[in-house]
Amino acid sequence: GVQGRHSAYVHSLLSETTLNMNGNRSYGTPYTVAPNGSVLVNSSFADGTTGVRQIGFGGSASLGTSNSGATVGGVNQLSWFSKNNKHRVKLASELRQDFYTQDQTTNALGSFYFTSLGELQANRPASFTRALQPRVQTGSETVGALSFGDSWRRSSSLQVQYGVRFDANRFAQTPAYNQAIEQAFGVRNDNVPNRVYLSPRVGFSWTYGQASQISAFEGAFRAPRAVVRGGIGVFQNTPGSSQLGTAIDNTGLPGAVQQLTCVGAATPVPQWDLYAANPASIPTQCADGTSGTVFASTVPNATLFASDYNERQSVRGNLQWNGPVLHNRFNLTVDGTYGVNLHQTSFVDLNFAPSMKFALASEGSRPVFVSPGSIVPATGVIASRDARVDQQFNRVTQLRSDLQGTSSQLRVSLFPMNFSSKLTWSASYVLASNREQTRGFTSTGGNPLDVEWTRAAFDSRHQLSYSLGYNFFDAVRVNWFGRFASGNAYTPQIAGDVNGDGYSNDRAFVFNPDAPGIDPVVSTAMRSLLATGSASAKDCLRNQLGDIAERNSCQGPWTSSANLGFSFNPSKVRLPQRATLSFSVSNPLGAADRLLHGEDNLHGWGQFAFADPTLLYVRGFDPAAQRYRYEVNSRFGSTNPQFNQFRAPITLTAQLRLDVGPSRERQVLTQQLDRGRRTQGTRTPEPQLKAMYGSGGVLNPMSQILRQSDTLSLTGPQADSLATMNRAYTIRLDSIWAPVAKYFAALPVEYDQGDAYGRYKAAREASVDLLIALAPRIDAVLSSEQKRKLPSLVASHLDVRYLKGIRSGTAGNSGGGVFMGGGDFVSFGGGGGGGGDRVVIIRH
Repeated sequence: GVQGRHSAYVHSLLSETTLNMNGNRSYGTPYTVAPNGSVLVNSSFADGTTGVRQIGFGGSASLGTSNSGATVGGVNQLSWFSKNNKHRVKLASELRQDFYTQDQTTNALGSFYFTSLGELQANRPASFTRALQPRVQTGSETVGALSFGDSWRRSSSLQVQYGVRFDANRFAQTPAYNQAIEQAFGVRNDNVPNRVYLSPRVGFSWTYGQASQISAFEGAFRAPRAVVRGGIGVFQNTPGSSQLGTAIDNTGLPGAVQQLTCVGAATPVPQWDLYAANPASIPTQCADGTSGTVFASTVPNATLFASDYNERQSVRGNLQWNGPVLHNRFNLTVDGTYGVNLHQTSFVDLNFAPSMKFALASEGSRPVFVSPGSIVPATGVIASRDARVDQQFNRVTQLRSDLQGTSSQLRVSLFPMNFSSKLTWSASYVLASNREQTRGFTSTGGNPLDVEWTRAAFDSRHQLSYSLGYNFFDAVRVNWFGRFASGNAYTPQIAGDVNGDGYSNDRAFVFNPDAPGIDPVVSTAMRSLLATGSASAKDCLRNQLGDIAERNSCQGPWTSSANLGFSFNPSKVRLPQRATLSFSVSNPLGAADRLLHGEDNLHGWGQFAFADPTLLYVRGFDPAAQRYRYEVNSRFGSTNPQFNQFRAPITLTAQLRLDVGPSRERQVLTQQLDRGRRTQGTRTPEPQLKAMYGSGGVLNPMSQILRQSDTLSLTGPQADSLATMNRAYTIRLDSIWAPVAKYFAALPVEYDQGDAYGRYKAAREASVDLLIALAPRIDAVLSSEQKRKLPSLVASHLDVRYLKGIRSGTAGNSGGGVFMGGGDFVSFGGGGGGGGDRVVIIRH
């Protein structure tokens, strides 16, 4: 990618423009060019339990894909400032063109599914599916935005921001129109979500009172007692450029993607050696003599957008309070947020016929939408053509945006106010609740057309984040960032389709092992699971015995994650001050798990906890009794990391940073001394040079404390002691910098820049050494309560470690940087010719 930025004043307007262009490409290649195979495997373990897993082999159904994209765009913001400084009016405009080319052909060589190792050994697959045509496409989208807003400073304590934003998009392509879809379902398949969206927003910031903390430097304002912020607005998504891809590929027309589905007797017998030698021999049709049955299908899928489809939108408001508490010991932030999520996406299969053919009496009268003759007795695999409205199509997926959701969150954050170069920490707690509407095509216990409110799958109710930092021997700073989170919700599921809607979306029936008429195999397995399963899984199942499980009714265990960092003081490890050496370890908990327990006995430290949601596996169907034969997964709810395909990696990163240009102080000094000598301008006279450099570029904490003695409630002896030290300090400073200023003022046109900077550096080091000697005495004069009223900028100049770090300068923030509570990295220090301290705050 490449980006350019430009800013300029155009008459009375500040114009800021950014132009960018970027491109990307990603692709995957399967290890083996062969059909994909999967088999349901039942294993017995030494502890007496059993486990059921679907194991893959052969080729990959999804890896042979690729996509590339490019974006060209620009953003401009015009700002107008009122003469009374009450308003800043902004007009922002954005225009972007997104391009993409993708090959999303999946299952190009087909997939065979076996219900057991015995069936695999006998070469009797239960089903075979294959995509018969590639999915290759190119497209583009134009996205534009226009926003107008104003920051109105109503008073010194109240500021209001308000504005409105317009977003618009237009796709360059349209799906090919299929008249047969409109005739069969009364909808057009060539609708494209080109829209203009309106997003108004308003917010405020109100400060009240004065904090007990003094101001950081002369002329600085006193911090407020607290700040209250809030606002409400509409937050709008815009569609991605490739969002039309599925609808363009799946039009149901002869030239679109075609799908082969073979079930039961219609499944061809695999010839693996032949396929390996000649991929062209992979079947493109079902077994001979089955093309006219419900178990063989070559009809296409179709995907389309509803005519009123809109992108996701959220109406969200928040209110925040921030300020010091407990006599300025801590900084507390309390933030509440509530949002209503509109136009949430879902889909409906228009070709699904919700006509119940029979009910499963053993599963609470669960409806089944195909006749018993469409279910293969030996495997329980369903041919879903029996539940289709129109037999010339398979799935006709209509994308809709008519669902809603709600989200609420309360966040409390705390960190200490006192400055410390040794120990720092921060902590925050989040209480969240997320609910959403869903359709049964995602998860159903009955009719997949039904809509219900449930807990969201990503709803982690409790989250605790913390950070700890410690400076060991002023040589190495160790920082630990950690997070604890309660488990996400999950749904007890059936592996496979049992209601005949054509989707693996059925929620499991929780069999009561003591109920009459239950399959003895299922009864025994359920009784064992309820006795030996995880605590959370057992509680979830016991609460639903004899019922179809509710969506997201179970919850996974708490998880923890962390990152560890080490940074070294360059002066203690014999590095130049302008060099910074650091190491970081991602997932140190996972590293400890491997070291302590070994690869084969992991406890899951630092890993994502993916609870196994599958409760039941289909093993067959009894058409006479109209009931399925199930196998219970005894590891339901298990989060054993041994069963996870993907784990959080453990990485060690070493970084050496070196500032290679002239130091910041040297650049400022050279610019100052070159004026009137090597560059245009007037030479700076000696009195002004002495005023600029007389402090050594370091804040004088004593003058700040004495200037605000009333706020600090200094006693007479305290004030006298500080005034005496300050007088001696300023006299010594004058003796150090007076000859330096005289030397600078007398420099000729051609002068030695290195020698000039050397004199400055020696004087700065002597100045900081004075403060290093005085800092413990100043600190001893003040009480604990008075020190809590010092802002970090002042308190840091009473810390010997910090002063040693900035003794020779602040180039690269080496040594001068300290990690502050609350996640900020703050560096202090003045430029040699800056005439005062600078503060740089980088907010994480």
